[in-house]
Amino acid sequence: MGLLIFIRSFDLLSLSEKLLWSVAIVATLLLLILMVMRFLGYDLDKEHPAESGVAWLDTNSILLFFTFLGWSSILAHLWEDSIVLALLYGLPIGLLAATAPFLIKAIRKQLPSKGKVPPHFNLEETLSSTGEVLNYIPPHIKGKGKVHLNLRNAPYKLNAVSQYGALSRGVPVRVVAIMDDQTLVVEPLDGRPPHLPG
Repeated sequence: MGLLIFIRSFDLLSLSEKLLWSVAIVATLLLLILMVMRFLGYDLDKEHPAESGVAWLDTNSILLFFTFLGWSSILAHLWEDSIVLALLYGLPIGLLAATAPFLIKAIRKQLPSKGKVPPHFNLEETLSSTGEVLNYIPPHIKGKGKVHLNLRNAPYKLNAVSQYGALSRGVPVRVVAIMDDQTLVVEPLDGRPPHLPG
């Protein structure tokens, strides 16, 4: 019943108002789908990184921008008759929402990192230890992910790379080498290189 009323009311809107509502609704639905996918362990931007090298222009930022631009412009349009003025009110809110995750990441980088090796910790102790992937690890040492190892009856979250294929979140792994003083080399616990053709 409510949907029927919304559809009838939608027909009464001007073209610009219909576009604004469409952008807000579609962006919100896509953002919710993206959040569910990340909750289930699939990260679109990490599995398919942008070739352009523009790190801030990811799927999450784009959807956040359009979601907040749409809804804040719709709210502003309740008080402003001009759709252009409503968009001008919504634009800074959309930009702030899109950049907020990067501002939070920048602040978190200033704090002590959980992925770094604790002081007085001997990385040699991690060799042959097992754990599981916490954050996606790109293939062929093209980027770092995170693994969770249980050493000395205490959990450790450490940086890790894969020599072969990509390792998804939750995959059981074994430490096979030490890359540097902050990074481990891991492979799947079953010993088979993941995601390789053939």
